[in-house]
Amino acid sequence: MSEKQDIEKSQAVELQEPTHLNLLTERERELLELEARLNSELDAKLLANPDRHPTAVYFILPNEFGERFCYYGVAPNLNKYFMQITGMSKLDAKIYTTIFNMLAYFFPLLGAALSDSFLGKWWTIISFSVIYLIGMILLTVFAIPNLLGPIGNVNHGLTFLPMVIIALGTGGIKPCVSSHGGDQYLPAQERAKDRFFALFYVSINVGALITQFVVPVIADKGCMGQKDTCYPFAFLLPTIVFFLSLVIFAVGHRWYRVVPPAGEFLPWKAIKAAFLARSRHSKASKEEREAKGHWLNFAEEEYGGVFLDECRDFALSMAVVVVPFSFCKMLYVQNQSEWATQYYHMNGALFGKDSKILAAQYSNLNTIFIITLLPFLTYVVYPFCERRGFNFTLKRRMAVGYFLVIVAFALSAVISGPIEEGFKRAGRSSSDPKVLASYDGTYCAECLSGWAQFPQWFLISLGECMFSPTGVQFMYVESGRQFRAVGTSFWLVASSFGSIWITIFDPAMVNAGMSTTARNWTYSGIGMGGLVLYLVLAWFYVPRKERQSINQAAREAKEAEYRLTSY
Repeated sequence: MSEKQDIEKSQAVELQEPTHLNLLTERERELLELEARLNSELDAKLLANPDRHPTAVYFILPNEFGERFCYYGVAPNLNKYFMQITGMSKLDAKIYTTIFNMLAYFFPLLGAALSDSFLGKWWTIISFSVIYLIGMILLTVFAIPNLLGPIGNVNHGLTFLPMVIIALGTGGIKPCVSSHGGDQYLPAQERAKDRFFALFYVSINVGALITQFVVPVIADKGCMGQKDTCYPFAFLLPTIVFFLSLVIFAVGHRWYRVVPPAGEFLPWKAIKAAFLARSRHSKASKEEREAKGHWLNFAEEEYGGVFLDECRDFALSMAVVVVPFSFCKMLYVQNQSEWATQYYHMNGALFGKDSKILAAQYSNLNTIFIITLLPFLTYVVYPFCERRGFNFTLKRRMAVGYFLVIVAFALSAVISGPIEEGFKRAGRSSSDPKVLASYDGTYCAECLSGWAQFPQWFLISLGECMFSPTGVQFMYVESGRQFRAVGTSFWLVASSFGSIWITIFDPAMVNAGMSTTARNWTYSGIGMGGLVLYLVLAWFYVPRKERQSINQAAREAKEAEYRLTSY
């Protein structure tokens, strides 16, 4: 059966069996009717050509390319920038870089809440993009030598101010762009939507790949009176690319399908519903509790059965991934700080004495591996396993990916000792962070070759391919319709929690006098504990599609949803 026939059949089913609509709240019915009116013309065009991507996609993908070009033009270079320009110590540079990552993955909570509740996805993306652009302009200006003070003696807080603004901007955008792209497809176009998410992830990594080759080269050239740094022009390029991508996204407004916001703050609504239901449940008799079933149903009259069921689904899916994967992300995000500092101690002349590969360029291995490995896993490995009777479910992919990240970080612990020994034999000193950063990519005969990092980059990239896009898909599928952007934001906030763990553990381990090797092994052990926690929670987790709804309204709405979708 063709995809067009699937759509027509599913719509016929929906028209014949609309009984679930009668069980929705008045506000929920109003939103569905409004969405249908706003998108009637675009939906008709989609029905006419269901196998084609909506026109809107060609404005969304360049926007994601530009945003990722900008983000990865900055983030991998921060550790070195803080040491060279601000004069931070190795520990301070790592902590400030980690805090930036923490904020960038914490603010998605704000962006998703505003998007689903009040602004809608388009206005949220536009608004936070303007904030993002302001931060990039400030970062570019503040990077001008001696503007904020002498090189190597710049106020840390003032230097970090643009990073807070950038984190707010990128965080507000993160949970909205992918879900906005998914909104451009009709419910029965799941196969076309799958292709979109593949293209979306490719656009992310292509943007990251290009910028991480270009920006470090510009930053390493002399300009504005500096012999070996040029951060103002290095940060100017991502700023320009992001501005152009924002213009392209804004121009596409007339082609976007619109999913109206709820008009009320969903997280607060969910909290109020839970407290009201719990209060009534605690006061209810045994007979009343048996009649209501699930305790959340005690708030059904005010909040509607569908919303309450989606609150339950969201809480269960969040519990499985957020805390356990915060420890996975704790390991993963250190490839921008710990692994970069490790590379400064190594021989960066990877293709002969006269070659020079900077740490930010070498980290492009991650992007190259993702671009090649992800399609291979999606179109070869997973189907092969299914044909052999092994269902590589989302939960299993995430578990294997998590384990590979731990192994990758353990490998970094294995080579830490030989790296430091070779560095000392070369007569180099790492006491001055500015001097250490200047060794980035330079030739050192006694130092361990940068190729020694190759296995850990391969494993962490393979692990990312298995847990990262799968985690986004897991939260999208396992969250109800009203919570999909919020669900994505909580998957992203696991990265923020991971960064918080680093700011707690790293200073404590340094103050305790632990060596780099000991710290890396300790982190690996903590990560393994997080994996065990995930495996236990995943074992008892029942997928949303198989989970019994808590009331009749939710049950009929869910049945109608799954008649329209293939997942």
